[in-house]
Amino acid sequence: MIALFTALSAVVPSALLLWYFRSRDVHPEPGATLLKTFLLGVLIVVPVLVVALPVAHAIDGAAGDPYVQGALDAFLTAAFPEELFKLVVIAGYCARHKDFDEPMDGVVYGAVASLGFATLENVLYVSDGGIGLALVRALTAVPGHAMSGAIMGYFVGQAKFASSGRSARIVAGYFVAVALHGLYDFPLITMKVFHDRHEEVPGAAAALVLLALATLVLEWVWAVRLTKRLRAEQQRGLAFAAAVSVTATGDAATAGGGLVVSASSQQAAWVVAAAAAPPPPAGSSALAWFLLVVGGLLGSAGGLLALTLALGLVVSPDDAPPPGTVALAFVLFGALPLALGLLLFSRGLGRLRAARPPS
Repeated sequence: MIALFTALSAVVPSALLLWYFRSRDVHPEPGATLLKTFLLGVLIVVPVLVVALPVAHAIDGAAGDPYVQGALDAFLTAAFPEELFKLVVIAGYCARHKDFDEPMDGVVYGAVASLGFATLENVLYVSDGGIGLALVRALTAVPGHAMSGAIMGYFVGQAKFASSGRSARIVAGYFVAVALHGLYDFPLITMKVFHDRHEEVPGAAAALVLLALATLVLEWVWAVRLTKRLRAEQQRGLAFAAAVSVTATGDAATAGGGLVVSASSQQAAWVVAAAAAPPPPAGSSALAWFLLVVGGLLGSAGGLLALTLALGLVVSPDDAPPPGTVALAFVLFGALPLALGLLLFSRGLGRLRAARPPS
């Protein structure tokens, strides 16, 4: 049981983000298609490494200035190949699938494909013994991957249903994702270069961390707004279809069986239907995001702390405390925070779903 719990703990951040994006879709995608997309995201680690390792070796031997090496590594070794193979999954598999039938699907599949890649990355960091780094990545890099993937998927979704300029939209989405990914990685990789060279990190390099944080915030805000807008379009489409159906029935009866549906009557019916919906409670959206953030942090921390305890038992069983102490710590600092985090996250999603779409 503990082994199963431990395995699941390593992927808690990705699971929460996947849950968020799928729940925002009014017409949720089939679980089997999402699973295949996630696994394809995991598998692209192989071609990414095939491309990235030679490039990293060439950069390491050619770049002298740490800032230049940091920028080259961030964009050429990480952003360009990783986002390219994510795009292959989103545009090459997801967009051609029969389940990809509306623009929102691009956001969902883009996030899921990216989470597959990010999850394996995080598991590798955990298995390498860097639990502290894995925790930081669970709260920064993993969401960053998901958000940039969602944004790129948005462009793919727009391209699929556009009458023209499809290739231009896909290329634009790719370079937007590359820019966001590279700007996030650049400060962090630059600092790592200084550390690897055993040089003191200058203040300018340390200050660049603000760029990474600003990029992460931009990705979050952008992806959330795109998702909110597409969900509102879905909800308005449902309301409009229902109103047209009701109006068509009434007009058919009035016309003696002939179907006569005027644009004004459709709009009027939609307005009446929208006005009849009860408004969400005051502060519902703010409270929803509070529950989502706190629940996500608590659940991720609980899962990873449980994983830390389990790894300690495996790596150093002789130095481990008594079994009763370990079990108590596992429950108090791992299982309970994880369970509470999942509950809060679920409540937050429920409040978001109850919100009325903008008119």
